[in-house]
Amino acid sequence: MLDSDFDRQRNLFRITFAACIISALALIWSYRFLPISDYPDWIFEGSIVAKLLRGQPLASYSFKHYPVPYSGTVAILGLLDLIFAPEISGKIVLSLCIILLALSSTYLLRSLRRDADNPLLLIPLLFLLNTFFFWGELGYLFSLSILFFYCGYLFRRLYRSEPINWWLVAAALIAMFFFHFIPYATAILVTLTLILVESRTDLLGSLAISFAPSIATSIWYAVGRSSLKQMSIHWTFWTPHQLVGRWLGAFSLFPEFLPWLGIQAPWMKAFAILNLVVAIALTLVLPLCLLSWTQIRTRYAGVLASAVVCGIAVIATGYEFEGMVSPGERFLYPALWIGLCWLIGVDLPNRISGFSRVLTVGLLSLLACQIGFMLINVSAVSNDLASLYSKLQSSTSRAEFCDTYETYLQQSWDKPHRTGLDVLLTNHASAPRLPYYLYLEKQVKAPIFQTSILHYTGHGDNEDLCKSN
Repeated sequence: MLDSDFDRQRNLFRITFAACIISALALIWSYRFLPISDYPDWIFEGSIVAKLLRGQPLASYSFKHYPVPYSGTVAILGLLDLIFAPEISGKIVLSLCIILLALSSTYLLRSLRRDADNPLLLIPLLFLLNTFFFWGELGYLFSLSILFFYCGYLFRRLYRSEPINWWLVAAALIAMFFFHFIPYATAILVTLTLILVESRTDLLGSLAISFAPSIATSIWYAVGRSSLKQMSIHWTFWTPHQLVGRWLGAFSLFPEFLPWLGIQAPWMKAFAILNLVVAIALTLVLPLCLLSWTQIRTRYAGVLASAVVCGIAVIATGYEFEGMVSPGERFLYPALWIGLCWLIGVDLPNRISGFSRVLTVGLLSLLACQIGFMLINVSAVSNDLASLYSKLQSSTSRAEFCDTYETYLQQSWDKPHRTGLDVLLTNHASAPRLPYYLYLEKQVKAPIFQTSILHYTGHGDNEDLCKSN
């Protein structure tokens, strides 16, 4: 009886896993213009990288002469552009983000119990199309996926007394660095916590050697960056408003896309309340882990301590550091995922419990609701973006172009001092960077983010493209 129940749960997870990935990939490949905020900029930068790799001289663009975090995504796009059209390369990268996040999440959550059929395995599937995805933070998602593989590997090796391949550890750390700095820093934090709590100080020597290449690369980056522009270290702590907003954003299952999909759209008030309920429930995971620990004092103390340390880092790292907005927010997923890993490792909730069955039904219902929401609303917003693109493309003068663009730009942001249920929705403005598709089509220069591998010396403002010359 238990074996048949186990097989049924395992098959249910596999079907759900496949359905979530297929539905996400269907959205990615069905529409040209996706409501992903910074994505048009990234595919434009990828096309620039491809031209530079071909040896084509570009007056306003060059490669930076030092290693840069956040450069991995643009580098991959540039390499793919040597074979595919830039927009196809972009779709491939988006697809990789989804697939790697799904695989790495499952790998991590099953690292302490390979045979787990726990309903908690369904939770990461709710965040394949997460707020970072729609903001266009693809480098963070790639680095986060590597982090989850990395943590799952360490947990498996450490708790099964198997040898650790320190070359693999070093390679993973360098890869995380080149995609996004926060998952890289998280990996160091988790590794040190795990080794110290589990009293494995015999590994510190090997650990130091494996950390050395990525730390040296980080120092090189810091020196190279400071040589270009002298600036004092700037750090800003959270305000309550900022912390709550970013917390809700990270755990939001149902986003808004202004000016098209806001609180006035059908059912959005209900989705806003559901966002709040889900965020509160997921925030309770770590306290429940600690409560369970005090009662059962089970194994895997290092894993639980790692989750707690990541939770503390959410608050401690603050709202802004050295131009990076909300570094603390990027510790939320590692804290939650590692907490879920610990719960699954200690078999909570038990698979034959009534709560486990209720949780399974609830999570499947949420997934079905989210898939329906995305298929209906993301497709509608994508069509609206296509209409806007046609207007911009058919503009007969710069004045007409800017008049249309500025109108949508002003309507794309949240209204200040919101007090209604729309405060529970996280907006992802996609219109502001839509003109990059035109720049790509017409092969003209445009201002870009200065955070990646490319250095731009031209004029313009990538926050308001009508200010560009």
